[in-house]
Amino acid sequence: MANIKQYLDNIANAEYGEDVRGSLINALIKVNDDNDSYNDLKEEVIAARDDINDQVDQFDEKMEAASEISKKLEEDTASGNQTHSDLTNSITIAQSERSKLESAYENVGKVVESANKKKDALDASISSANTAKANLDDSVTTATTTKKSLDETIQTSEQRKKNLDSSVTSANKIFSNLNDAITSANNAKSNLTQVTDSADSAKTALSEVIDSATATKSIIDASVKSATTANTNLSESIKNATTAKNTLQGVIDSASEIKGQLDSSNATAVTSKKNLDSAISDASATKSQLQEVINSASSVKTSLSNVISTANTAKKNLDASVATANNVLQSLSAENASAASNIDELKSENFNSQEILSGVADIRAYLGITADDIVGIQVDYKNKTFKRLAGAANLSKGSDFDKFTMFGGRKRCNVADDGSIVAWYGDANYKEDGSMGQVMVYQPKFYYLVCPVEYDPIDTGIGYHLRKANYYVSEKPRAGFRLHPAFYDASGNEIDYIFDSAFEGSIWDADGGDGNGAYLMNDEQVMNTGTDKFCSIAGVKPASGLSQNLTRPNIEALAQNRGVEWHGDLIKPVSARQMLMIIELGMMNTQTGVGYGVAGISDNSSYNCSSLTGSTSELGNGSGKATQTINTKGDTRTTETANERVAVSWRGTENPWGNIWKFVYGINICGNGKMGGGQPYICTDFNFAESKNTGNYEAAGFTVTNANGYISAMGYSTTCDWLFIASECLGNSSLPVGDYTYITVNLNGYRIARLGGSWDSWDGAGGFYWYLGNGVGSRDRYIGGRLVLIPTKDSAVYTANITAWKQKMAA
Repeated sequence: MANIKQYLDNIANAEYGEDVRGSLINALIKVNDDNDSYNDLKEEVIAARDDINDQVDQFDEKMEAASEISKKLEEDTASGNQTHSDLTNSITIAQSERSKLESAYENVGKVVESANKKKDALDASISSANTAKANLDDSVTTATTTKKSLDETIQTSEQRKKNLDSSVTSANKIFSNLNDAITSANNAKSNLTQVTDSADSAKTALSEVIDSATATKSIIDASVKSATTANTNLSESIKNATTAKNTLQGVIDSASEIKGQLDSSNATAVTSKKNLDSAISDASATKSQLQEVINSASSVKTSLSNVISTANTAKKNLDASVATANNVLQSLSAENASAASNIDELKSENFNSQEILSGVADIRAYLGITADDIVGIQVDYKNKTFKRLAGAANLSKGSDFDKFTMFGGRKRCNVADDGSIVAWYGDANYKEDGSMGQVMVYQPKFYYLVCPVEYDPIDTGIGYHLRKANYYVSEKPRAGFRLHPAFYDASGNEIDYIFDSAFEGSIWDADGGDGNGAYLMNDEQVMNTGTDKFCSIAGVKPASGLSQNLTRPNIEALAQNRGVEWHGDLIKPVSARQMLMIIELGMMNTQTGVGYGVAGISDNSSYNCSSLTGSTSELGNGSGKATQTINTKGDTRTTETANERVAVSWRGTENPWGNIWKFVYGINICGNGKMGGGQPYICTDFNFAESKNTGNYEAAGFTVTNANGYISAMGYSTTCDWLFIASECLGNSSLPVGDYTYITVNLNGYRIARLGGSWDSWDGAGGFYWYLGNGVGSRDRYIGGRLVLIPTKDSAVYTANITAWKQKMAA
């Protein structure tokens, strides 16, 4: 586009007719030169087209050769599949043996588990033929080690069997000794019975006899207690019983002279007899338990013999598996050699790898994305071309896109401070002067997909230059699509809508008017961040930092004074608008797609030279440019009608570019002096900070361009594939984007972001015109901002707004 601003200024300032004539001639020469340049470019494009056609023919020939090689690869693959099948059968046998070993012995189970892991390694080696041989060598070595381990396990098991046999022999000896002890106890019982019978003939007893009998009872109780304990204490119990017998014999000798208390002594002796019977019964129970132990030991012995037999069988099977693995190794080695030969053949064909990769990416991008309710665009940054995709094919901007809710569902409305919709554009009570609330645009949610078709690494930083990409949006979830990050509330919940501001931000002065507050109509520099509010209304001059401290954080504070859901404009809603615009417009040059915007106003360094808001009110929810726009510089007021001096609107959002720069929050640019223009860091929530690149600020994954200029490639990473920031600036004022980017070369520190350009940005302005060179805390007369509202999911207001929007759409 010819820049004839200089000659226009000369004409405007000319005092003589000759000056006017000379300026006109120079301007026409400039235009003619640009026309010649355009014709040259056209011829180059035609020549490039012919070259591309030749390359396509060559590529077709290469594809035929590739088809023949593909057939050979398929045959080799079939052979590999048979080898895989044989290996799978071998592994199936190993898995069966694994089940047996797990139930037999723990160590053998571990061996089978190790063998199963080797099977997984062999499966992986089939999918990577070039590394299969090395992996299988490792598997064979491990299997050999496992075999040695199993041999050691079998030897250990046989030793344990011998130890158990010895234990059984010892148990049998204990059983025999216990039988002898029980026999002795029965003899003691018989002797004690004879004593008791003799005591029955006694008739009298003295108190000394009772004491002696009591002592005898205690001795017998001790004997009984000893008999119920361990086998080694049983002989001591018998000795005590013998002592008790001798003592009782002495008592009987004395009893012949004492007759009085014989009945009591007799009862005591009977009780003693019962206790001894109980001891004998306990000893018999102990004998039965020991017999069970012996029987159990015999069963264990038998089971262990079975384990050893099973382990020997498993060892034989494992030996067979190792042999099979060795055979597979030889087969895979042959397949590997064949694959290497095929690779050499491919190399000899000298294929253009970038063409092949691009073809694969194209298939991925188009696969399954043909539904009419999905719309998209292919942007070829390298060749500066654009193509509508999926449901957007054969559509034109405007009413053709109204049937998709993310486009046609955008509606201007009045919104109260609590976030509720008061009126819609077209309603009788709808106002844009602020009397009915802020003028906002209802933006329904959408899902997106970015398919990078062609890209290359950023040599001086990280991430990729995006050379060609397909951008898609859908109003409902689709496989591979994600909800755009703009549609999450403060708690991370998915939400159905957000509100964009219809107009650039102005300020409501809480102390203005009669003390009840008033809108600042002419950017009066009286801002109070503690009480004033940021606004979106028509008929006012956008707020600036001419002398007041209108920084990014202070715009956020003014917005928050309206309510916690209100914010200054944010990077995620901005990116959502950018993606929707290029898909509808079918291009990235928004000045060409919608209108030039207020970008050709002469500057006066003493003023905020922006124009008043609201000149696109007549467009309502539509897109286009105003018929006239009011501009003011101090006390000078003019009505502008020229293309480069009137406001534009895209579906209800006035001046997305031009008129005054707009701060964008939620993004910081940070560099260490070695990463070009720095790396963007994106805030993951709504806790914003100026100088931060950690915690809730996550790296975008690519570095920004290290030179000022017109955009030629966007930065790309899978983390922030939705972000539109330049990684390279070698384009022009028209294509592929037509917008300029300013940065700090070899950035070492932090920078903040502003978007769109101002009243004198000319053709550098646009929807992707970023200025990333301002330091933290910057403000100026040509920088302002916008409002955005992020609702809270499932609140009463949120639910009511969705219902109201659905009713509006159905009307």
